[in-house]
Amino acid sequence: MTKRNNKFIEVAFFLSKYGKAGPPKLLQTDSWKDAYRMFYEQLSDGRDILTFEHSLKNSRDTFDSHFVDTEREGWKDEEGNPQKLKGISSEVFTKFNRLNEEQIWERIKQYANTDVKEREEVFENLIAEQEAEKPDTTARTEGGTKVYISRKVERNPTLRNAALKIHGYDCKVCGFNFEKVYGVWGKHWAEVHHLKPISESKVEKKLTDPGKDLVVVCANCHRMIHRRRGTALTIEELQAKLILK
Repeated sequence: MTKRNNKFIEVAFFLSKYGKAGPPKLLQTDSWKDAYRMFYEQLSDGRDILTFEHSLKNSRDTFDSHFVDTEREGWKDEEGNPQKLKGISSEVFTKFNRLNEEQIWERIKQYANTDVKEREEVFENLIAEQEAEKPDTTARTEGGTKVYISRKVERNPTLRNAALKIHGYDCKVCGFNFEKVYGVWGKHWAEVHHLKPISESKVEKKLTDPGKDLVVVCANCHRMIHRRRGTALTIEELQAKLILK
């Protein structure tokens, strides 16, 4: 489980205290989904989009019971009192509760991408890719202990969108185009492949050039590239395996 750091908790506090019937006005959106996604690229820390949204909502709910003017009840103890804040949540509450909305926003706006509404399709397509990857998470039993083996990688919607604009929607391996086969339903859909798997990166963050480091592939070819765990074929290697009609 990814730990929630100070930046993440600070955003959750802001969403709770200044999000009444809907998200804080400074975010300029009426959708909580968009409010959460504004912070995904900067604060995801490897979480997939849906997990990130759920985690940020839970963190917001932690503060809700401490603000009487919100429409949400938040987390409470058995006696109906606000749940006691602990650790980072307690520190952020003590520090930020003395600041006004503009002061807090000035601090956290660096983590927000406010054009999220214009990239809704990009997010939805990325969610589909992330959901398709989840079966790679397995559980095995060794010596009476269940060991979970999972792949946690970071996906950046901005880079994905840039790669599609540069490379188009034809699969780099086989040439398949979803729109040509499925019509409107397949429009603007393709998967994006890192030429060097980011799971192999030795650093937490690295610069990615969408023109040089990313390519567009169809779902079938993407699965074939990663068919064997620990091995990723190059585009050329997979093309050599194609049996052309």
